[in-house]
Amino acid sequence: MGDKLFDWLYGVIASPVATLNEIAIERPVGWALLVYIGVAVLTAIAAIFEPGTMADVEEFMTMFPFYVPLSILFVAGLFFTVVMLLILSFVLHLFARLFGGSGGYWNFFSAYTFANFPTIFNVPLSLIASVLGGFGSFLSGLFGFGISIWILVLQVLAVRESHGLTTGISILAYFISFLIIVAIPVVIVVAVVLAMIAG
Repeated sequence: MGDKLFDWLYGVIASPVATLNEIAIERPVGWALLVYIGVAVLTAIAAIFEPGTMADVEEFMTMFPFYVPLSILFVAGLFFTVVMLLILSFVLHLFARLFGGSGGYWNFFSAYTFANFPTIFNVPLSLIASVLGGFGSFLSGLFGFGISIWILVLQVLAVRESHGLTTGISILAYFISFLIIVAIPVVIVVAVVLAMIAG
């Protein structure tokens, strides 16, 4: 299965429909996680060189009552990212099944995780921003937005190809899941704030 890895990575970019369909069938969970973590690490390292990033990190670290090594913060952030990937993919899989999808969770998880591979292009964008300063940051943000839209489309394709749904139903399942995932934390925060005010 490992000999197919580079074909899958290239295919996600060049021929995503066929590739995500094949990944969903093959279910390479281990490779999917390895690629996701590798891209996350490279993206985080490259982001450090962007203007103002370290200042933001240092400001965030002042929120803790004790000193937290940057390495611990990095590992914790990576762990949180993987946990969120598992949660998001599970919720999306659940709604895809509720809308009539027939795929298994790990089949979908593999395709969904590989769909995030174009995030790797944020690495050179971060380096460009570090070299060109303000204008580079503008370009990085502009192209980064385009990459986000690209990944969103790939994630919807992952839903469709791994669950045998139509494009419309896949989009519906995706956005309902997104709204719920966003809405629940917002409701919790509002409830906590109201409780603090009332108390």
